[in-house]
Amino acid sequence: MIGNDIVDLALSRTESNWKRKGWVQKIFTAIEQHYIFEADHPEIQVWKFWSMKEAVYKAHQRRFGHPPKYNPKDFNCTLGGEVMIDKCVYKTSTIITEKYIYSIAKASNIEYDTQIFDETLRMHPLLLQKIAENYKIDSSIVTIKKDGNGIPMVRIDQKAEDIPISITHHGQYSAFVIGLE
Repeated sequence: MIGNDIVDLALSRTESNWKRKGWVQKIFTAIEQHYIFEADHPEIQVWKFWSMKEAVYKAHQRRFGHPPKYNPKDFNCTLGGEVMIDKCVYKTSTIITEKYIYSIAKASNIEYDTQIFDETLRMHPLLLQKIAENYKIDSSIVTIKKDGNGIPMVRIDQKAEDIPISITHHGQYSAFVIGLE
């Protein structure tokens, strides 16, 4: 299973005051708080851990079919990129730029492809094309619908397929990650 999350840093600076009293304590475990406040760039560490937790939430929810319920303190991040929840360990990889932080989480050695976009409108047709190329089919028969838990599901010729996929967007950035066959 895979998941992803992106944080638009410019938007996070206007929408979320991570320095306000109690915010960090509400979201992060004691050890994560220690890592944040000891970091050279605490703001970057906050959003890195946040994106890791969100990416793992998506992977974990898909893996076990959980209904939407997110308690950030249930997800325990390490500086090495691992995140633990419910005795499960997920590996994450994170890209940090001046404009965004992007994390991918996976529960196995699944090969994947990912793309990041700075315009959310362009992503959907390219995602459908990527799926079509991977499965050697026409993109006109590929659609993406959310299931009852809000998890995106790939449909090929109206039939649901078990293709690991995760979609994220925040501010002016969006991204997808898709498991490869």
